[in-house]
Amino acid sequence: MDMLDRGKISVLQMCLSMYLMVGATAILIIPAITAKEAKQDMWISPFWGSLSGFLAVWLAWSLYRLTPGKSIIQTGEAVLGPRLGKAAALLYILFLVHGAGLIVREYGEFIVGTILLKTPIVVVMGSIVLTAAFAVRSGIEVLGRFSLLLGPLFGLFLIGIVLLLIPRYEPTHMLPVMENGLRPSLAGAVTPLTWFMEFLFISFLFPHLRAEETHKALRAGMWAVALMLVTMVIANLSALFLFGEITGRMFFPVFNASHYISMAEFLEHLDAMVMALWVMGGFFQISMWYYVTVISVAQCFHLSDYRPIVYSVGILIIVFSLWLAPGFADLINLFTTSEPFYSATMQILLPALTLIIGLIKRRRRPLSAEAEKVVNRKGNG
Repeated sequence: MDMLDRGKISVLQMCLSMYLMVGATAILIIPAITAKEAKQDMWISPFWGSLSGFLAVWLAWSLYRLTPGKSIIQTGEAVLGPRLGKAAALLYILFLVHGAGLIVREYGEFIVGTILLKTPIVVVMGSIVLTAAFAVRSGIEVLGRFSLLLGPLFGLFLIGIVLLLIPRYEPTHMLPVMENGLRPSLAGAVTPLTWFMEFLFISFLFPHLRAEETHKALRAGMWAVALMLVTMVIANLSALFLFGEITGRMFFPVFNASHYISMAEFLEHLDAMVMALWVMGGFFQISMWYYVTVISVAQCFHLSDYRPIVYSVGILIIVFSLWLAPGFADLINLFTTSEPFYSATMQILLPALTLIIGLIKRRRRPLSAEAEKVVNRKGNG
């Protein structure tokens, strides 16, 4: 199997890597966006949104079974042919650079809007991309090991914030539940749907799983989506119980919630700790998007090594992050207007179309003996 990065990871590392790739910064802004549409039903919206995540993982695994050992970029070329496959790969690369630019811009806006108020945003974004470049050059194995450290820490810290805020919660803010039916929660699910679709890029991690754990890949991917669902519900409920109807008028409600932590006048002002955690989470999320983007470029152009192009792709990501929107309000508007349709086309429609064409071709002539063997394998894999 021809691989640019021969590093191997476990299913647990894959699960945590995808969880952090999708959600490290999601809980910063999604509660506010969801609250604008769903109001007191904002905690229901992630349940609808997670459906796209489960579908994306299933699509990624189905494509992987069709062409074992290949990412979605390589599968496109194997199924669609050299020309259409190359065109699809270029579309994915454009989408990935665009997505990585969005993540970097979110990170930059968060840092500049909360602590480094007078620092040019390009300095903040350039610094994190440069740091992420070192991680990307180290390979997937290093990223996987870091996910084992950061994933549990991220989850436990979020739970800690929720527990420390319990005395200030007003559960009555969630009433009346579904006062206007399902429509508000469905409208509020548009942005979570977009985030959950990103689980499609688990396709890039399947080839790096240890051989003895490959059969657990689909189940682990589904667990990653479920973990992200629980995280979003907790974040939304926490913001709703604390801020009520004003949640939708905030940019970072969960971060703002940390200001309210106070226990016996001893444990309070945890902003710095929360900030440090989200800086690490943002770093890992950017590193994963960066890594997938670089690997996609290398696979599309059949390079023998991805490392020489890491810094060039990083510059492109920074350019996109500056070009995407004039300010943070415009960025939020992008998330709620054109971005959901763009993401659905690239992360659901195109993979589904590729899968259908691949299955039709397999019925006529198997793509390979190895592919046929894996397709017929029993179990959850």
